[in-house]
Amino acid sequence: MDKKISLTNKIIVGIIAVIGLIFYIMIMKDTEDADGYIDGMLKFTYVVLAFTLLASVWVWFKEMLSHPEKLKQTALVTVLFLLIVAIAKYVLASNQPVHYNPNIDVDATTSNWVDTGLYTFYILGTIAVLLMFLSPVLSGIGMGGSNKVSEEYDEEYEDTDDEA
Repeated sequence: MDKKISLTNKIIVGIIAVIGLIFYIMIMKDTEDADGYIDGMLKFTYVVLAFTLLASVWVWFKEMLSHPEKLKQTALVTVLFLLIVAIAKYVLASNQPVHYNPNIDVDATTSNWVDTGLYTFYILGTIAVLLMFLSPVLSGIGMGGSNKVSEEYDEEYEDTDDEA
């Protein structure tokens, strides 16, 4: 079954690559009327992006329904992420627009969302770096490493690897 899915994925990727190559050649060949080809390529890109997003959401949803333990973890991580964004937006971000370029008009809402994004990135980046350094320490004292849900998932799929 996995081989059929893998082959199907390779065929789909190949078709997308060929269509992209055709658009690229058409744009390079006829640079005067390239706008029409670029519009077509952008529309094709949007279709591929939408298909990819739908497929990703479908696979995620299917996995969540088949493993309810993962749904709890996902909900917890989502709530923590939203909490970090809320802290960045309502505690750290400023409403003062910054005017670096006189040709670009930035209002208070846009400035606030840009600050929110930057502070969220800083907070998540700091957490990632701290966890990277703390992970060996936590594993050494027995507080990290073992994940019960991950072990159950690995055991479930060990049998299918032997059949392939």
